[in-house]
Amino acid sequence: MQTGESFSAVVLDGEQVVIIARSGSIRMLAYGLHLGARLPAHATSTGRVLLAAKPKREFAAWLKGRELPRLTPQTLVDPRKFRAVIDEVREQDFCVATEEHELGVHALAVPLRDMAGRTVAALNVVAAPQRLAPEVLQRDLLPLLLEAARELRPLL
Repeated sequence: MQTGESFSAVVLDGEQVVIIARSGSIRMLAYGLHLGARLPAHATSTGRVLLAAKPKREFAAWLKGRELPRLTPQTLVDPRKFRAVIDEVREQDFCVATEEHELGVHALAVPLRDMAGRTVAALNVVAAPQRLAPEVLQRDLLPLLLEAARELRPLL
């Protein structure tokens, strides 16, 4: 981990994700990522990973009639486009979100699965786009997140 990145583990609670563990620097984040912080699931990498883990029918019920509030100019608020993003996350098994929750912040998330293969939480890393381009974040940190998720699996 380079200075300026922060790692978090989160769970889904309705339309929000809740941070249950974190490490690293949060100096660069205006909202902060303290334990117990609640963030909108639709605009976060972790929220999207957790939503993608839901069965399609359950996700459709979650999305039905829900307003996706715009938090930044980059926040995806169109339900059809959001559904397509969740399908892509489901296919890739990770998510990159850039400046959707907060300007100047992008994040990469992977699912945390228990030994039965159920997604029970998500693990992410956040960084400033000027420090790490999304492609670099994915290329350099995705393998580390996937390895951490594998190591945590027996504990979940």
